[in-house]
Amino acid sequence: MKERPRILVVEDDSHYQEFLTRTLESDYLTDVAEDGDQVLARLNHQTYDAILCDLRIPGLSGKDLVHTIRGKTDPETLLIVITGFDQDWSPVDATEAHVYFYLKKGEFSPRELRKVLKNGMDFRKERLERRKYARQLEKLNRELDKTVQERTHALLESEAKYRNLFQQSLVGIYIQSGGKILLVNDRLCEMLGRTPEDLEDKAVSDFLVPIPRDDRAEPEPGGQDSLLTAEEVQLKARDGRDRTALLCAGPIQLEGSEAVQGCVLDITEWKELERHFLQHQKMESLGTLVSGIAHEFNNILAAMMPQTELLTRRAGEVPAVERPAQIILSMAEKASRLTRQLLNMSRKPTMEKRPIDVNGWIREASSFLTTSLESAESLRLDLDPLAGRIEGDPHQLDQLLLNLVLNARDAIAGEGTIRIGTVLVPPGSCERVPPGRRGRPFVEIKVEDSGCGIPPDHLTRIFDPFFTTKETGKGTGLGLSVAYNLIQQHGGEIFVKSQVGKGSTFSILLPHAPVSGRERRARKPGGKVLVSETNPRMLDLFKDVLSGMRYEIIPVKNQQEAVDVYASQKDAIECVILDGRFERSTGGSSLGRILDLNPHIEVILTCSEAAKPLGQWFDSAKQKGARIQQISLPITPEILSVSLEKALYGGSA
Repeated sequence: MKERPRILVVEDDSHYQEFLTRTLESDYLTDVAEDGDQVLARLNHQTYDAILCDLRIPGLSGKDLVHTIRGKTDPETLLIVITGFDQDWSPVDATEAHVYFYLKKGEFSPRELRKVLKNGMDFRKERLERRKYARQLEKLNRELDKTVQERTHALLESEAKYRNLFQQSLVGIYIQSGGKILLVNDRLCEMLGRTPEDLEDKAVSDFLVPIPRDDRAEPEPGGQDSLLTAEEVQLKARDGRDRTALLCAGPIQLEGSEAVQGCVLDITEWKELERHFLQHQKMESLGTLVSGIAHEFNNILAAMMPQTELLTRRAGEVPAVERPAQIILSMAEKASRLTRQLLNMSRKPTMEKRPIDVNGWIREASSFLTTSLESAESLRLDLDPLAGRIEGDPHQLDQLLLNLVLNARDAIAGEGTIRIGTVLVPPGSCERVPPGRRGRPFVEIKVEDSGCGIPPDHLTRIFDPFFTTKETGKGTGLGLSVAYNLIQQHGGEIFVKSQVGKGSTFSILLPHAPVSGRERRARKPGGKVLVSETNPRMLDLFKDVLSGMRYEIIPVKNQQEAVDVYASQKDAIECVILDGRFERSTGGSSLGRILDLNPHIEVILTCSEAAKPLGQWFDSAKQKGARIQQISLPITPEILSVSLEKALYGGSA
């Protein structure tokens, strides 16, 4: 059974209390309060659906009573004012106090009172329902706001992940619609050497050109009808370099429209490795074939040579036979030499490798190379003093260099120049070296000529045995093949660039051989040492110790002077001693510039024991091969002497 509404009757007149309670008792539960204290007590302990309030009661009356009631009740509690005086409460005041109804004593019947209360209860119920719905709506709005925030955050995270995947991908990515590029990532821009603005509203086919595999018509790269297939394309980069890429493109839906998304992977290095691998395979196969043929041919010559020599000796008795017999012997000897070349090419000869100073070897070899040229002035040397050393067999390398120079001599035909140059290639700086071997330095030897050049269709075959561009009878076609094998046996690579009418360049990359610790320790003392030290006492200490080690000291006052002096006397200076305090404060400015002039100079940095680490530039310099030692100050002459000896004679590179 539903509980009846509860009503508080605030009335101090006992007769009127009885009238009101009897009128309401059949439909409502009623409580009575006769003064202000009872009103407060009732409101503190009970909740009421409606309050019938006389404005004149002891202790609290009038507007104070109404405000007190409103402060302690729910806003939807019905407040009906009952008074016997018109001046007690004006309609305006009643509206402001949210009074539901205003009754005057003696002017309403019980029936009218019940009707007012019934209407009020219906009004209150409607207001409570509205408030309930409003609260539910507010809750739904909060949940909706939370959902929107969560979905927005998830969408932003998804967009950020896609953006990072798109922009930071190692593969070039583009989206094209209607024959125009809509979106590209940074990797594709880097491949093409262009900005996104350069590619905007242009077609992919302007920059990615298919490489035909046969006579079939190739589809447009990333065209609207492209299927999800992969094909090799040529990148039309701004720098003009020839690069090959793998393109995979397919249709997608973009904002309700058909579009094409493509991925571009630079495979230039893979193709170069593939070419090297195929060349190695071809050379091994040819070597096996040549070895078998040469071996059988050598057996035939082994039987022919003695008989030919015997025939030549006896031919003196018959003048008509003597000349033909000599020709046969000469050709047999030439065939024998050719056979030995073929056998040497097809098998790995025993090599006696040792450290070779590249520049010294080339200078020494140039003396016998010039005898093969029509003019000594045709040969020019451009040798890098920092080229260093390689590990190799000097006799085999002489043969290699001779083969290349003889080819260059034939190319210039006495009217051009041949240039032999060397340069040290730091680790990781040469893209032509296979990726697995880029962590070490190489010495590059270039043999350039200004001759006739090599046709493009011959470049892929010049290292094949018996292939030659010379006239019949003027070449065996084995010189470059032998050179190729020798370089491979030395752990190197050979590359060629040529342009018809402008000459050719053969580049040989051989692993650099570092100076061992034993060799550094065996180095004789002497020479000049550049010292940049601002502390006069430390400068005097360096002078005393270095002079005892038979070194000449060159003192400088600041970083700039240190760089200038070293630049002018770098060939005579054995070591550089720099004040580490200034190198820290300036990020190694003078050290960096000195290492640019000579990355292999011995460097000693002075620093206090409490000094901070030198920083990334210092670690980077050492990783690149710079020989840098540190000496902590203060230091005694004895310890300084030992430290300098270790750095100058036995320091690690």
